[in-house]
Amino acid sequence: MARKPELGTWIEIGFRLVLAGFFIIAGVMKIKDPQALTAAIETYQLLPYQLSVILALFLPWLEVTAGIGIILKRCYRGSLLMLILMLIVFVIALTQGWIRDLDVTCGCFGNADQENQTNYAWLIVRDLLLILLALTLWIRHSQSDKR
Repeated sequence: MARKPELGTWIEIGFRLVLAGFFIIAGVMKIKDPQALTAAIETYQLLPYQLSVILALFLPWLEVTAGIGIILKRCYRGSLLMLILMLIVFVIALTQGWIRDLDVTCGCFGNADQENQTNYAWLIVRDLLLILLALTLWIRHSQSDKR
């Protein structure tokens, strides 16, 4: 007789779907318009234009690949690590933009997230919550390795 999955298993699946879905959707939307993403990256005033272009071409594919890795549990730790590191960089970029009072375009979902005023506090909290989600998955995976 097959065992029913525990509540923790269902929560883990939900966390994986939320985290992966966020990055897959965001990545696909950015892949469609790398010029808009380049322009969004430029609003942060952190990188030379050439690096912004390279990042705009590379980052969305990394997001999609890591998201798929989370869903399929292929290269799971590597996918989680990539998403955690990206989120930390996003939080740092947003924080410096807020401190410097820059008028940044988030760029999180391509042209779909164009807004008049950047809500820095919300974006930072959202990314911190996603980091917490990813860290929870990392810890759960590490604990299951010990069993």
